[in-house]
Amino acid sequence: MIVLGFFSLIAAAFAVYSAAVTANYRQLRTEEISKTVAFESERVGRVIAEMERNAVDLALAGRQFYQSGKRHAALGASVSVENFRAFTAAVGGGIWFEPYALDAGTQRVCYYAFFDPAINAVRHDPDFETGAYDYHTQMWYTTIAAGLGEKKEKTVWTVPYYDDAGTNSLMTTVGAGIYDDNGRFVGMSTVDWQIQSMVDRLSGIRPTVNSFVLLASPKDDYIISSTYMKGTEEGGASLGNLPWYGELRFTDGDDVTMSRFTEGGVEYMSFSRLFANGWLFSVQIPVGEIFAEIESRNNLFSVIIAVSFFILLALAAYLLSWLINRPLGKLTSGVAELGRGDLHKQIEIHTKDEFGTLAAAFNKMTVELQEYINNLARVTAEKERIDAELNVATQIQSAMLPCIFPPFPDSAEFDIYATMVPAKEVGGDFYDFFLIDENRLAVVIADVSGKGVPAALFMVITKTLIKSNALSGQAPREVFETVNNLLCENNEAGMFVTAFMGILDIPTGIFTYVNAGHNLPLLKHGGGQFAWLPVRSGFVLAGMEGISYEQDEIQLSPGDTVFLYTDGVTEAVDGENNLFTAARLLAASNLCRDSGPKELLLSVKGEIDKFAGGAEQADDITMLALKITEV
Repeated sequence: MIVLGFFSLIAAAFAVYSAAVTANYRQLRTEEISKTVAFESERVGRVIAEMERNAVDLALAGRQFYQSGKRHAALGASVSVENFRAFTAAVGGGIWFEPYALDAGTQRVCYYAFFDPAINAVRHDPDFETGAYDYHTQMWYTTIAAGLGEKKEKTVWTVPYYDDAGTNSLMTTVGAGIYDDNGRFVGMSTVDWQIQSMVDRLSGIRPTVNSFVLLASPKDDYIISSTYMKGTEEGGASLGNLPWYGELRFTDGDDVTMSRFTEGGVEYMSFSRLFANGWLFSVQIPVGEIFAEIESRNNLFSVIIAVSFFILLALAAYLLSWLINRPLGKLTSGVAELGRGDLHKQIEIHTKDEFGTLAAAFNKMTVELQEYINNLARVTAEKERIDAELNVATQIQSAMLPCIFPPFPDSAEFDIYATMVPAKEVGGDFYDFFLIDENRLAVVIADVSGKGVPAALFMVITKTLIKSNALSGQAPREVFETVNNLLCENNEAGMFVTAFMGILDIPTGIFTYVNAGHNLPLLKHGGGQFAWLPVRSGFVLAGMEGISYEQDEIQLSPGDTVFLYTDGVTEAVDGENNLFTAARLLAASNLCRDSGPKELLLSVKGEIDKFAGGAEQADDITMLALKITEV
């Protein structure tokens, strides 16, 4: 009865656990599908927003042409080409004016550019400007003009159409209005989007075998693509052809809305999202297929548990009846005394079966346990001592690095910020910045080979030597040449340092720098994007005596930012040991390129953490950013 009760409790606990796991799995599975739909639709939503934004920008250019009162043919062609050369998501588009709106002597004036695959570049197409092409009567023009009306700063999309004249693929066009000072509609801008690849990608989403996808324009009662039934996958049919369409639930906004409906005797779960241009993206999945895996697994586990239950119950009854009861009593008594702390207790069972072996093991365990407790006490004390010393070392190292920001509150010419996150309690990376005099600011970043306490000690020496020589007035290359020779002396451990140092002449903005085998810094001029700073890479410090270093200089202006970092940034890894890479660093820095140094470093560190996904940090992560605010 005891064994029966024990196994019954296990079975009940498993049943409760299985129910909880099943419910959790259902929720996770639903969230997984919802996130998939949200992810795919978000990509499309960003392109739609870019298309609308581009159309509005092009319309502003058209308004400038109109206000000038002249037909600038060459300038209009150039503007249209440059617009689409910078906006690669579109295949073409242009500026179109109402009859005689721009030029009283010309009925139709337009500027159209498109991507020509024959030359692999964007070019102006003068064919649309001839009298033979009456764009005012084209479907896309009348549709957009009717939708725009007298409303400013609004975009209108055409229904998707098959372009058999150029791209031979599914297309759509978005337009924005051009208005005069009185709000009268005088023309429009258009952007053409080749959506065939997007439709194919969305239509190919099949979370389960019998799931299907709908991409449609509800406001136009138009099916763009549907995998539900033959005849609707090519698009153009009415939504009334889908009997289950009325059961879908979707709202304006970015959220994915879930709903259920039954079709053909099968219950479906629908995941729907409405894009900003009014298009609907919806994935329909049979409920039974969504949770089929967990139900199959639960059935299998139930059979296994039931069979195991009866087998173990029969075996336990046999052992209890014939082999266990008597020696178990002695074991129980002896173990109870051991549990009360009597480590000198010896269990008296001398049989040659498992109980005799178990008793001998217990007796041996008590002796080893006494030795283990004594050793553990010694090891614990030693570990506490080491931890305390490492804690002190961490505090000392942190105190050596500049950590008060802003460091020079009276200096309005520049802004500087730096961070260092060691991979261990202490690290080998370091950064430094200090005023050599009232007109010169020095910045340094370096990475010592190795990690831990040896690297930290070598870091302290290197940092001290660089700063002391820089303060003596030496040029950057002279500082590195002197420090290199000093570090090579008595360097029996064979350690070395990669380093970058720059000195900013504050009144002129001239930045003189030298590199000793370190990672290429990033540089942003004004409102531009970050790019790699041209650097002549020298040999590492402490690698070989007598090395000569070359220095370079650049002119920095207000708005320019220099971004320094160590290889712990580009070599950060995720759970699959993939590197963050210099390319990801460049992209991450440009996400926050117009921000101050602190916001820039925090943004890049956030991108690194997102990429790592909780993976253990493999190397020290050190970054420093210097931004020129005024000269």
